[in-house]
Amino acid sequence: MFLVTALALSLGACAGSETEASPAPGTPATAAVDEAATDPGTALDLGETATLVWQPTTTLTGVLDLSVDAVAEQSQSVFDGWVRDDVMAASRPYFVTVSLTNAGESDLGGLDVPLYLRDDTGALGAPWTLGGDFTDCQSGPMPTPFEPGDEIEMCLLYLAPDGARIEDMVFEPTEGYDPISWTGKVTAPEKQERDATRRSDRKKRGNG
Repeated sequence: MFLVTALALSLGACAGSETEASPAPGTPATAAVDEAATDPGTALDLGETATLVWQPTTTLTGVLDLSVDAVAEQSQSVFDGWVRDDVMAASRPYFVTVSLTNAGESDLGGLDVPLYLRDDTGALGAPWTLGGDFTDCQSGPMPTPFEPGDEIEMCLLYLAPDGARIEDMVFEPTEGYDPISWTGKVTAPEKQERDATRRSDRKKRGNG
């Protein structure tokens, strides 16, 4: 199955007065941001980077370099020891590894990247945050602060409900925006378990 991560771009232009520090539409600074942004509808491979421009709030424009590096389907055993509600128990979990760089001039700390899992039924799902001691994939918003030039790699937890499987990932800050997409192979739980067993066996032989 292919993983498609969609990254949608939305630059809201706000006309300012002559005394405002923020550039008005049509200025060289705004044109440079538009030129750097990845075109809507662009198809990328896993590990390639898209430059996103969007407005998390009416007063804030974010510029973010984002790549989806890996997608790994998990078994329900990742939730062993956690109380599972009916939704979690009926869902297929995925760990999605992303790399983020703040490429703009605004602090993006504490904001959620509008990156959704779209399953094979067409439904969109936002990342889940379990918090606490769930360290395998500590999903959540960008750290605070997340200032210009800051970089981070994050793991985001997604659930495909009712037996559905991942179709793609979409960055969609506004409904109907043509998403940027990434394709790549999704790691299956069986391969992860085999790799873990091999690593354990090698450690045992090394200690023998």
